[in-house]
Amino acid sequence: MKKTGRKVLIVDDMPTILQEAVSLIGDRYELETASNGREAIAKAKAFRPEIILCDMHMPDMNGITCMQAIHVVEGLEDVPVIMTMNDVSVITKARAYDHGAVDSLQKPFIRLNLFRKIDMHLKLIEVGWKFEL
Repeated sequence: MKKTGRKVLIVDDMPTILQEAVSLIGDRYELETASNGREAIAKAKAFRPEIILCDMHMPDMNGITCMQAIHVVEGLEDVPVIMTMNDVSVITKARAYDHGAVDSLQKPFIRLNLFRKIDMHLKLIEVGWKFEL
């Protein structure tokens, strides 16, 4: 598979999920991983991802708090965040969207779903589209 050169930050407190994501999409994107919210903020500042996949339910700092902290960093205000979750209830998804997530993905991951969602949101950035209420 051809590398796109697009930068993706993956945040999850479960090492197996991080390993799974890297093995599924590491041949397509330039990846960085973080195992908690604080690490994600630091890595986002240094790595400057074009999109972030963030676990909704992490100890210490949940995905929403992590996303909000990243979005106050200069230059990262509009980086799209896709929330990843085991619980895909309508209420959980709505909570993620209400706080600024652009999409959600169920874990465990399906490779083509990862490609579709990441590529779709990267394309939306390219054409200058951003959802606003």
